[in-house]
Amino acid sequence: MKKRIFCIIVSLIPVIITGCREEGRIDHIDTSAPAPAQVTNVTVRNTPGGAVLKYTVPEDRNMLYVQAVYDIRPGVQREMKSSYYKDSLILEGFGDTGTYDVSLFSVGKNEKASDPLKVQVNPSTAPIRLAQKQLSETFGGVSVRIDNPEKANLVVTLMGDTAQLGYHLTLQSFYTSAEKAKFNFRGLDTIPLNFSVYLRDRWNNVSDTVTATVTPIFEDEIAMNTWVEYTLPGDARPYDGNYSVRGLWYGNFTNPQTNTYLSAMLPLPQIITWDFGKTVLLSRFKLWPRNHVDDRWRRGHPRIFEIWGSMNPNPDGSLDDTWIPLGRFESEKPSPGETITQEDIDYALAGFDYDFEESDFAPDPFVPVRYIRVRCIRTYNNSEASYVAYQQIRFWGTNVN
Repeated sequence: MKKRIFCIIVSLIPVIITGCREEGRIDHIDTSAPAPAQVTNVTVRNTPGGAVLKYTVPEDRNMLYVQAVYDIRPGVQREMKSSYYKDSLILEGFGDTGTYDVSLFSVGKNEKASDPLKVQVNPSTAPIRLAQKQLSETFGGVSVRIDNPEKANLVVTLMGDTAQLGYHLTLQSFYTSAEKAKFNFRGLDTIPLNFSVYLRDRWNNVSDTVTATVTPIFEDEIAMNTWVEYTLPGDARPYDGNYSVRGLWYGNFTNPQTNTYLSAMLPLPQIITWDFGKTVLLSRFKLWPRNHVDDRWRRGHPRIFEIWGSMNPNPDGSLDDTWIPLGRFESEKPSPGETITQEDIDYALAGFDYDFEESDFAPDPFVPVRYIRVRCIRTYNNSEASYVAYQQIRFWGTNVN
């Protein structure tokens, strides 16, 4: 009996092996098949800078995709494709309104294309034209404000005649897809200077140019050589001795391991305090999140925080009327969603510029202060407890004494 079972198993082995082999391709591309018929029942829905085409796909076993060919401006052609499983196709990239011709092709598996079906689209105002640009003065430079209602991917190019040569040169380019964005260009003298700004989208469409004469507001960087730690009761404690508050201004701030502030894992809000060692009137500041892959738009990256100033703080650490609110701020990721893009990383590495401005939270931020507090309300950890990580902070304004 055992011998018989053994013989059966042996005889089945070739069958099993044959059954497990990968089968060859069973599809077949008929190179002699004619091109599919054209799509039918085409309707057009115009959109900002584009259009959506809906149609009926021909019933053809050889059908593979629908292709649209069109010019977004003279001499610049684009192609868009959509699978035969879908009944629509999105066109984009038009920089201006107007009437544009589109050729629709039905393409088979053998890459044979039907005769073109001509349709016309009339895109509404493109996102790059809807976006608004404004130039204004700021401390030490010029401020660029962008309203981008379509949240389009835009390159903002600032130009100016800062050397007073009689013509504009490119000063800096900024990237944004935010609905509202603000960028500053600093380090300029407090004299009237001519600036211009224009936008470019990912199809190289260019907006009109806005120009303005701007006089930067005087300021100076607050020297850090007099700053000292001034820890009060209730302040957050550092992760360890290598990550004290002094790390915010001490040494080479590009090193995320030793030249930074990192708190222990504690409930939020968390406060840190220090002494400028002199009285100052502040105009703005710049904050860098920790230069570490774990903390760029993640974990301990501060998201919402407040700045408070004082001339004579309560020694018990209370955030009482001995402290003056100077502003509440937020670091916002340029790109939408959870994915962290290279644009987001570059934006964080450059640091975040904030101006002190009158607001409901800080009705009078322009007062002399000597002691400063940073109160972190929320991090990108998005939980009630977190560690908080700052790489460095710098302030600008005027020395009072």
